Amino acid sequence: MKRAFAFGDGSLDAAVRRVNEVRCVAVIGAGTMGQGIVIDLLRKTDCQIVLIDVSADALARARTAFRSLGERDVKALRLRPEDTAALEARVTCTQEYAALSRADVIWEAATERAEIKAEIFEGIEAAVDPGKLAAVFSNTSSHTTAELAVCFKSEAFREKLLTVHGYFPFEANRLIDVMKGKYASEEVFRLGVVFAEQILEKTVIALPQDIHGYITDPIFQAMAAVISWDVKTGRDIVERGGLWELFTVNPFLVLDQTGHMPYTESSLHFGQALPENNRLRGLYHRAGRHYPAWIESLERDGRTGVNSATRHGFYAWSQDDHPRPVAVWDAEAGEYKPMEGICRKDYRSYYEAREMDRAAGKIKSVEGLIHVACADDAGGRAFRRYALPICLYALDLIQDGVATPGQINASTRAGLRFKVGLIELIDALIERLTLQGLLELVRRSHHENADDPLWVEMLDVDGSIGPRKGRPCLLHEMKHRNLARLLGYGSCYGTPVAELDWQTQTYRPSFLDLTFHEPSSKDRVATILFHNPLRGNVFNRAVIDQLSYAFARVLALHRQGRCGAVMFCAGGSGMRMLGADAREFNRGWFDRQHGYAPLSEEEAADSSRKAVQLFRLIQRSPVATLGVFGEKWGGGAEFTYFLDLRYDVRALGFVFDSLERRAVWGQKCTYNQPELDYAILPGFGAAGELKRLGLGDSVAFELFDQGMTADRAFQVGLSNGIFDDELEALRRGYERARTMAKDAPYSRALFKRELARGADDEALARETGETFNPRRNPFIRTGLLALLDRGHRPPPMDYSCVDVHLPGWEYPHENALTEEGRADAAGSGANARPRKT
Repeated sequence: MKRAFAFGDGSLDAAVRRVNEVRCVAVIGAGTMGQGIVIDLLRKTDCQIVLIDVSADALARARTAFRSLGERDVKALRLRPEDTAALEARVTCTQEYAALSRADVIWEAATERAEIKAEIFEGIEAAVDPGKLAAVFSNTSSHTTAELAVCFKSEAFREKLLTVHGYFPFEANRLIDVMKGKYASEEVFRLGVVFAEQILEKTVIALPQDIHGYITDPIFQAMAAVISWDVKTGRDIVERGGLWELFTVNPFLVLDQTGHMPYTESSLHFGQALPENNRLRGLYHRAGRHYPAWIESLERDGRTGVNSATRHGFYAWSQDDHPRPVAVWDAEAGEYKPMEGICRKDYRSYYEAREMDRAAGKIKSVEGLIHVACADDAGGRAFRRYALPICLYALDLIQDGVATPGQINASTRAGLRFKVGLIELIDALIERLTLQGLLELVRRSHHENADDPLWVEMLDVDGSIGPRKGRPCLLHEMKHRNLARLLGYGSCYGTPVAELDWQTQTYRPSFLDLTFHEPSSKDRVATILFHNPLRGNVFNRAVIDQLSYAFARVLALHRQGRCGAVMFCAGGSGMRMLGADAREFNRGWFDRQHGYAPLSEEEAADSSRKAVQLFRLIQRSPVATLGVFGEKWGGGAEFTYFLDLRYDVRALGFVFDSLERRAVWGQKCTYNQPELDYAILPGFGAAGELKRLGLGDSVAFELFDQGMTADRAFQVGLSNGIFDDELEALRRGYERARTMAKDAPYSRALFKRELARGADDEALARETGETFNPRRNPFIRTGLLALLDRGHRPPPMDYSCVDVHLPGWEYPHENALTEEGRADAAGSGANARPRKT
């Protein structure tokens, strides 16, 4: 959204207010990341933007990039020509630091070189009044906030500095880090988190304490560094780097697209600044070097990737508009050689893993990774040599209290686009091999690499040598505590929904695709925000698991009297909500050449059944529910039909006039059900729910055949409120939920049962009598006092349902609910306590 909302959290009020006052953002650095930040700000805010760079050529390239982006948006019918002209007009490109005086937020995204950052910060301090500034962000990849804050002489600037770091490509990568450090104020830290999460619509890893490179960068950096010392030929880059293609992508391909400078500068800084107990520190200080000589020679020759003059880097890239790697650097030969496939004989386990996935209809699965991890071929040895030290490093972060299991898993899944998060992999290895078996796997690699002192230290699990001397690996502590997993998993599809709190040994929610806002004691309104706008907030298996777990928390809070209503909404501009994830309609990767591999009847039926069971639980619960959404498609629209109330934000854009055969700008349909066009059914219950809501057949056909605007939906009674402004829709929606939360639980449960049952006069009379029986309905005492004694202030209602049987409702699997409400709505999967070995 273009403006922030506090969702009833009083601690965010000041930060939300200040974020909504931001009118101008200055970005320093017109390189790859600087351009990405500007593009994101143009798309997601109405702010004026100042782009500063010392190079006129860099600013010219940035202008060209912004213009090209606008032309593509016009061609794709996302924007009108006048819209793109207005976007371009919001950007001021300059070499003068004096332009910073206009900014409310300054975002440094230049080099990793400390001396240059110091010069930039000196320029900021000379040009800007700190009293006007909301915050200063640095996009550094390796420095801590404290290291950069001391570049400012004034304490007023130091307390406003955060490191806020995105990932390539910034405008298309959902992860962002916000790190506080020891100088920034709590108020500025909250502002940074709100700005990143709500305005930039990112998945935020909020780090109160400094850590070099946050969580994600040291992992990505190590993915390349751990291989780089073994590279002699081009085949090494392809085959050894190919290990990471089982997780995500070869890191050398990514580095060629970002440019090598962030990698080499970070390696230099890591070698100098990583703490003594960092397991991976030796990767950046080996034989007197911070990175291998062959990488230094490429950098010295200007071969730094696809954006270099020759389009050469680790790979030679094609010279067309859509560059692709056509050759790979062979350091031994000193030339680029044609790219060849990975040797099937030596790395057969890679191919076996891919065939396992193809047969099972999976993509880069954990089963395939475990197969490679245990293999006796070059692929298995590569996994154990390169992946296991990074797994151990992740465990160190948890052991040292630097990061949580959920943060590490989210960082690798969202930022590095792992199909299987790093902590998911560790949990799966423990499940398959046991804790002792995983320790033996690491020791096997230790033996395989016994001739290399660096690897001996990185693979130490017993605390006997190297940076972790005296601190045995977390796996030993897990054995001692009799714990067998670091994440909790959903009951429907077994995807992550919770993380282990190492101190309390209980699970707490940890969501990648949702944000859960706890209810305040005053309002008693929880908010569940679908938060993956880059994918249109689709309903996939992971979202079903997370929504099930989140609503279990709502039910636990309701039972305790702490929550009476839940507001559902969607993150992202337009608050768009797509339906079932079409990618999951195919078994494995969709390949145009081979056609699709559809789900079986049983698989498709199971997908419908699990979603509708969850939606029905939400619908029939005694909790009041309200949805605030914009454009909705398929299952996203169907989900809202199960809610008590629906508030809609009008959507504007290009609409295709099928009679005139042209696109015209106007109000888009807010409710869209295109399933019949694609030869499938609305599998999340649309037909039955629209009938239940009182829409006649002709109105239902209208919705399915052409969609329905917010105004039309309000006219036919499908929508309960329509708005032009997203923030106003949230404000009004939250207020309506707050008033709904005041309903007495017993009465609301009875009322919902009556709605589901239909007319039954005798049952109505009997149930009306029941409500006046305080043994059945203990809320009647307070309710009648409020009704009858209006001259005095009645006592507040105790909404707790712990000892109350609500009519027509049973809290699911109450034995799984803990005092903290960490439970699974379906009764299995992520239970309140970690599974024992």
